Amino acid sequence: MSSMMGESSYKLAKEAKRTSDMLISTYNDDLVQNVCREIRMLHARAEASVRGMRNSNTAPPNVPSQLTQIMLHHLTIKRNKRILFAYHHQRLEKLKELSWGIGRQSQERQIKEALSKEENDFLESYGDLVNNYKSHFLDIDLGGNGGVGLDPPLDLFIEVRVLRDAGKIITEYGELNLTKGNQEFVRRSDVETLIKAGYLKHIA
Repeated sequence: MSSMMGESSYKLAKEAKRTSDMLISTYNDDLVQNVCREIRMLHARAEASVRGMRNSNTAPPNVPSQLTQIMLHHLTIKRNKRILFAYHHQRLEKLKELSWGIGRQSQERQIKEALSKEENDFLESYGDLVNNYKSHFLDIDLGGNGGVGLDPPLDLFIEVRVLRDAGKIITEYGELNLTKGNQEFVRRSDVETLIKAGYLKHIA
């Protein structure tokens, strides 16, 4: 068993890194439970070793090796806990982004199926808090439902290609006729919503 020690937490750490760019990955309950079981098993072994040493009337010749084994168990437990915290923290931050970012209605079922029960409860509660907060600032775009959100623009003016006819829009700099196939140099804030809706494409 000792040769397999830490294997589940290693797999969990690799999964967290591999899925870091995904919208949200499926909660790996099997790996999480394996890591938790290993933590409990190592803790029980370390406690048993300490009790055995305390109950011994004479110092056994293998005390140094026992101390080394106890220290190894302790460090593995500590490492496993850190990986569990990192895995769940990464997922928690993604759930917060989903609540503040662009509306998730079209992917709501997919997201809920990927989460654990506790994560679904958190997403619902945190989402209610975010929506309640936003309701006090209806005149400000705080993201969601296709809004621009809180991320500042990287460039004031950008070049876009019109993918679908969007008609005429009025901007601070005059009227803009967005006809399919045209390329325009426009202020980002004037067309951000149209880009998100698929009418325009930002040409890098």
